Amino acid sequence: MIGKKDGTPGLGVSLSNKADVYHEADDFCNAKGLEVLTLKVTTTPARLAQLGSTELDFKCVAPRKTAASVQKEPDQRN
Repeated sequence: MIGKKDGTPGLGVSLSNKADVYHEADDFCNAKGLEVLTLKVTTTPARLAQLGSTELDFKCVAPRKTAASVQKEPDQRN
């Protein structure tokens, strides 16, 4: 789980704060050769006299396999 308070003033949800949390989780998992699987995201919007926050519950999982590469037969002239 990664949680981060939004230090920028204003009202509402900070998308940059949310992106920072995802980047941090991604860096953590990538360092292990894994990728992020999001379990739960909780965002609390900023209000007067209260900072907003984002909490990301995640786990690192093996990378998903990409689509199989297509093999092309060479062109032939007859």
